[in-house]
Amino acid sequence: MTLSIRQGRTKLLTTLFLILVPTMVFAAGGEHGHGGGHGMDEKTVKTVIYQAINVGILLVAMVYFLKNSVRAFFKEKQAAFLATAEKAQAAKRQAEREHDEIKNQLTKLETTAEESISRAKAEAADMRNQIIQEAQAQAKKIQEEAGRTAQVEVERARTQLRDQTIREATRLAQETIEQKVSSEDHKRLQGDFIQNIGTVQQ
Repeated sequence: MTLSIRQGRTKLLTTLFLILVPTMVFAAGGEHGHGGGHGMDEKTVKTVIYQAINVGILLVAMVYFLKNSVRAFFKEKQAAFLATAEKAQAAKRQAEREHDEIKNQLTKLETTAEESISRAKAEAADMRNQIIQEAQAQAKKIQEEAGRTAQVEVERARTQLRDQTIREATRLAQETIEQKVSSEDHKRLQGDFIQNIGTVQQ
């Protein structure tokens, strides 16, 4: 409670005391006279009039002395209400800012997560394509090496077969010559030998 309100209440109590004491004294005197004889109705009327005047003065005094106190009281209540309302608005704005900040952070996290997933998928796809390309290149290289090896083996087999054929033909020719064939047979065998050699070399 403020100092102005306490001062207003003190003034009000003082005024009530000053007004009510004479009224009670006057009323007590009127009642005493009423029990003593004639003219009591007039005194009673005067008593009522004085009491009404005193009540009116009391009301005027209350309005006069309490006016500033009541006004100050309601001003304080209004100021307190406005302060409370301002605090509530500030708290609301703070809550809204925090809500927006949290929402933005969640959106940023979701966007970052989506970007990370997309980047990981792209990297995985690139790695897979690279592995496939390397495997294909290695398989091609192995096939080429196998082809070259097979070609070498074929050439080696041909050479061995040709050499073996030549040796065999030479041996047969020598055996034939040693058997003392006729000159015509010898010429024919030589021709066959030369022909066989040519065929093998082809």
